[in-house]
Amino acid sequence: MKLRQLLLAGLILLSLAACSGGATPSPTPGPSPTPGPTPGPALTLAELKLSIIERFGPLWYCDRDFWPIQRQEELDAARERWADVLADSEAFTAITAKLGLDPEGDFDDTAKLDVYRAWKVLDAIALNPIGNDTYRFDYLAQPRAGAAEGTRTAGTIATSGDVTIEQQAAAGEPMCPICLARGTLIETPGGPLPVEGLRIGEPVWTLDEHGQRVRGTVIAVGSTAAPTGHRVVRLVLADGRTVTASPGHPLADGRRLGDLRAGDAVDGSIVVSADLVAYDGPRTYDIVVSGSTGIYLVDGIALGSTLQP
Repeated sequence: MKLRQLLLAGLILLSLAACSGGATPSPTPGPSPTPGPTPGPALTLAELKLSIIERFGPLWYCDRDFWPIQRQEELDAARERWADVLADSEAFTAITAKLGLDPEGDFDDTAKLDVYRAWKVLDAIALNPIGNDTYRFDYLAQPRAGAAEGTRTAGTIATSGDVTIEQQAAAGEPMCPICLARGTLIETPGGPLPVEGLRIGEPVWTLDEHGQRVRGTVIAVGSTAAPTGHRVVRLVLADGRTVTASPGHPLADGRRLGDLRAGDAVDGSIVVSADLVAYDGPRTYDIVVSGSTGIYLVDGIALGSTLQP
């Protein structure tokens, strides 16, 4: 009897526990993990270049409007190249945002000059892709106040803007190349000769004021060391003629190789391509020739000299 009472009491207790929610409680949920910061959108190449400038200081470079000589006022160059600035929409957007300008607004001469100057600098900075949304750079910053040397920084930058410095050291002013690639054949009465082998007094072909080929002589030669990462333009015309030189080298009409685009007219032909390619030569070269125009010929293409106005 006593055993039966004990069993009955146990059943009643179990029933009460079930009704009162006495089952094993579920674990209390802990606090939700705090989400990490969401990565921002990848920066454009122009924005990456601007971030390098902001971090390391203004670029020390060969400004094509002033080296090797100033050919016109910088504002005139800005007006002349304004269509090219606008066409480079990625750079234009980044620059106007940085300068606090309305990209849809009207640009007076002061604003145009500010944008053009920044555009030239961005164009002079090389970012070479190495995979994983990362680029390698070699950047020469201007001297800080009171210093005689600038600072050269080599490293990588990711599209997130993260920079890894691999090397950094003091460095002197940039070596501005004197244009023609080693091995460029200059036309002479005795046949084409490489520019690096020409000497003062040697005969070359030039053009007179009527565009006729006449005999001239070399009256000056020059060369300079090519800086690390220097790139040259390989110009190819539809009739097969070609020349390779630094972007700032002028045609006979004053246009520079770096400004040419496919479809442009040059010397009675049409530009097929004007590609920037890496230059592996130790130096670049140029000459000055006698005569009324100072023009010399490379593969039939009339060129001006960077060594004279």
